[in-house]
Amino acid sequence: MPHSNLNLQTFIHRTLALRLALMTIAICTLTAAGVFAFERNNLREEVMNETRAETQRMIARTIQIIRDSNLEKRDAFRQALAERTHLNLQTGNGSYVYVCFFEAGSPEIEERLDSGYPLAADIADYVHSHPSLAPPQQQLKDILWFDGLLHVQVVLPLKDPANQTIGYARAIFAPSESARTSLQGKLRRSVLLVIGIVLGTSALLYPVILQLFGRLSLSSRNLLEANLDTLSMLASTIAKRDSDTDIHNFRVTLYAVHLAEALHLPAGDIQSLIKGAFLHDIGKIGIRDAILLKEGALSEEELSLMREHVRHGLDILGDSQWFRDGAGVVGSHHEKFDGSGYPQGIAGEDIPLLARIFAIVDVFDALTARRPYKEPMSCDEALAELAKGRGSHFDPQLLDIFRNIAPGLYRIGYERDDRALRNDLKDIIDRYFIRNQVLQY
Repeated sequence: MPHSNLNLQTFIHRTLALRLALMTIAICTLTAAGVFAFERNNLREEVMNETRAETQRMIARTIQIIRDSNLEKRDAFRQALAERTHLNLQTGNGSYVYVCFFEAGSPEIEERLDSGYPLAADIADYVHSHPSLAPPQQQLKDILWFDGLLHVQVVLPLKDPANQTIGYARAIFAPSESARTSLQGKLRRSVLLVIGIVLGTSALLYPVILQLFGRLSLSSRNLLEANLDTLSMLASTIAKRDSDTDIHNFRVTLYAVHLAEALHLPAGDIQSLIKGAFLHDIGKIGIRDAILLKEGALSEEELSLMREHVRHGLDILGDSQWFRDGAGVVGSHHEKFDGSGYPQGIAGEDIPLLARIFAIVDVFDALTARRPYKEPMSCDEALAELAKGRGSHFDPQLLDIFRNIAPGLYRIGYERDDRALRNDLKDIIDRYFIRNQVLQY
């Protein structure tokens, strides 16, 4: 795993600043969309109200024409429309570029198109391809886009003084340049206002959130260190129980991590490997002293009871959320590549990779360590002995990689004092747990 110079405080500052920036962008984007929709709806409502007022004037004039000249309703429509369209139907927000009046179910319509409008041809094509001869069930209002410019279409019923529908009006309204500019100005002002509010709020919240992050980080680190202390304490307890020293655990853990790094395993897997290496024999706590501390060879029955330490170890780890990922090593480090190991007799790649790694370094340390009942082997002698189990006891590919790094590991394990080993292991734990926790925060 690569080292990182990113300390916790810098990491929190960068992370918090990035998240606040992303939050600002998201809020501004949503606000801009909301403001645009709101202002667009306001424009539609204004056009609807103006169109409604205009059609009411048209209706009033139509009724007056019918009363004064007894013309048919359609002829009165035509005359009223002609009178009104001779006027410049403009408002402060824009102009009506298309107006038509029609009766429900009748194919005949009275319409006027502002032929001088630059987009008149586009509007004519749209109108003829989207006729509105069916009576709408309610007032309709739509947003249309021609050549990238916003237009508003409305369809309104025409009602006489008795509130009877006598026809329908359809109009397409083109907002003026000033109206579009006003809409854009409102949008800009609203977005800038929101940006200012978000930035101001962020500036006020930043130190508070930073302080909370710091406290959370400190609590998380304290919890992690407590778990690591527990891990080390359990490993020492197991060693004392087995009349051994915890230096064995230190060496096999160092060896296992170096082999895992040679395989380029991810940091999470190496964390699990470290836990499993420390606790690989934790189940021996459940083995009777008469068997565990017996001098000389064990009987078949005693050997069977000794092998139960694997099951005991899995039972112990099963109750811990934090230590549980070390179970792959604890439960399978006595399995053999050819399937002749225990407790399950699994073979090949069915054996967890971390357990296959640990099996090699565990046997290597056992061969090279001094014990009351044996002299230590040299590195070359131990590697020769391991080679006898290539493909039967050990994964051949892992063993070949281990052979390349074994001389260096041997020097680390036996040419340095216990204090140096402890410092090496402390550095590894700091690298894969403490600093890795910061990077994943």
